[in-house]
Amino acid sequence: MKTSKRLILALLCFVLILSTTACSETNPQSSSSSSGQTSDVSTENTGETSAETEDLPEWFEGKDFSEKQVISIASIQVEDSFDYNQGDDFVKWWSENFNIEWDVTSLTMENWAERLRIWINSDDMPDMAVWDYKHGEATNYVDQGLLKALPQDWKENYPNLAKAASQSPMSEKTEEIFGDTYFLFRPVFSNNRPADKLSSHTSVYLRKDWADAIGYELKDVMKVSEILDFAAKVKEADPGNVGDAFYPLVGKTSSIAYFIGANSTYAGCGTSPYYQDENGVYQWGPASQETLEVLKMLSQAYRDGLIHPEFYAIQDPDDFGAFYTTGESAICAGEGMAWKMTEFEQHLSADLNLNYEDVVKVVAVVGEDGNYHGEPLTNYWGTNIFSPHISDEKLERILNVMDYSCTDEGQLMIRCGIEGVDWEMDENGNIISHIEDGLTARDKYAIKPLYENLMTLSDDFQFLDPNYAEIHRTRTKELYELREEHSTEESFPSEPDWTKVFHDSQAMNLASMTYQDEYAALIVKDGDIEENWKAWVNEKMPMIQPVLDELTEAANAEK
Repeated sequence: MKTSKRLILALLCFVLILSTTACSETNPQSSSSSSGQTSDVSTENTGETSAETEDLPEWFEGKDFSEKQVISIASIQVEDSFDYNQGDDFVKWWSENFNIEWDVTSLTMENWAERLRIWINSDDMPDMAVWDYKHGEATNYVDQGLLKALPQDWKENYPNLAKAASQSPMSEKTEEIFGDTYFLFRPVFSNNRPADKLSSHTSVYLRKDWADAIGYELKDVMKVSEILDFAAKVKEADPGNVGDAFYPLVGKTSSIAYFIGANSTYAGCGTSPYYQDENGVYQWGPASQETLEVLKMLSQAYRDGLIHPEFYAIQDPDDFGAFYTTGESAICAGEGMAWKMTEFEQHLSADLNLNYEDVVKVVAVVGEDGNYHGEPLTNYWGTNIFSPHISDEKLERILNVMDYSCTDEGQLMIRCGIEGVDWEMDENGNIISHIEDGLTARDKYAIKPLYENLMTLSDDFQFLDPNYAEIHRTRTKELYELREEHSTEESFPSEPDWTKVFHDSQAMNLASMTYQDEYAALIVKDGDIEENWKAWVNEKMPMIQPVLDELTEAANAEK
């Protein structure tokens, strides 16, 4: 490993970049460094391989990893077919230096929740798992002793991990509720917070070249009605000569529902459907005029042939295919992140022989009031939980792995790969990538998602990652800034409503529904959209009202 001088240089580089991009402080997701130069030695007591500490970061000094620990983990975004212990140089560095062996169970988004629910309730979960936090279930698990709490002194012993966990307000809140740390929330943003308020990632991609062809001005910030107006005009002119297959706005159900949430903060499209009015009484967002207003617009757009007639049946990855693979769409909603922009760029070039900068504009979308609508992120995606039966030795080892992964050097390795192989620092402290253009360390090393997702996610590193074009990194940050600039405290609050976040009841569970599907059914339904919406609201309100009453009572009790 390089000396601490190299680390200081790296950190100075990040500070300089952050100062010029006006980022705020968050979590250790974008600063890190590591070597990757290891040599194997056999431990006397186990015969297992471990790495000598000569070229390791200072963090390893005084640590004893001579006894191998085999740790079972269940997680999404990992693959059953990959050897997570000896599969490539990246995995070897971690498994050998920490003398750890992984027993990995891959979960899918479809079976994630149910499989963990069965394992936890049967007291048969792996040593650790990545779990989609549900407060009611969390309360039951803790009360029944089905999860292991971290040692009382874990923050002192693992300060880098503690700093990372603190980036999500969920950490402090759940510690207050449960008295101990049972959940390690995985922060999305760290040292490169793009704005004071953390908005949704979603933005809208538009065919700039077609807009130019018809003389339509695309702005950096556009209302839902303006997006649909562009759809109507580009449909009529058809500058791409697409013909009958041309439906300007394409996307799966959740993508279409995004436009509803863009106009109505509490429509239930990526946000809670409940909100507290000026009198302290909770209301149901789907029953608001703001929701009806955008439903009317989308219903009309659907009837005018501006939206794909079977959008409700579109699945990943076909939701973007009409835009960047076949060139049959002019508008789609997707994550406005550097990695997603890179995906669009690659497809447009390979499939349509088009230059991204010439044909694409990514915009922030606001409601008809000119404001961005959304709820602030609680800055986490998934939480790490531990079996009550995990041994102290295993828990200590995994906490050590996680603590190092949260250091500056650990994060640089996770994000950029092996120093001297995949990247290096120039004399000015800039990261120079040696990975093929358009690819990242995650593309090169199949193991990366396991370590990348242990504790800190890497969304904020996209503002600095040299493997993404500067134009994408810059635009990503601009979109967060634009959403914050075009918001009010009412349309986009600064703080989450903790009453809602931690409320759980039978009534709330019974009232749960997939709002994007409900709205899709209303959009395509024959008849008058307003009358259909009123009937739907009246149908749902008997199961919604008890939830509203509970939330109002809970909020009053907290005063």
